Amino acid sequence: MISLLDAANFVETIETRQGITISAPEEIGYINGFIDKDELMISAKAYGKSPYGEHLKAVAEGKVRY
Repeated sequence: MISLLDAANFVETIETRQGITISAPEEIGYINGFIDKDELMISAKAYGKSPYGEHLKAVAEGKVRY
């Protein structure tokens, strides 16, 4: 049986090794049209220069595509 901690460690490992962000709610909302680019940038600025904030900014600028 996998524990929540095992799952979190797995996600962290994948994100670190592959340099991707898994499940960013703002990104999902933007892709599905629930929020627009301006709202995504507001969220990105709220996180500042953290890796998460930089990821959201890259999504808004069209630099991240899956």
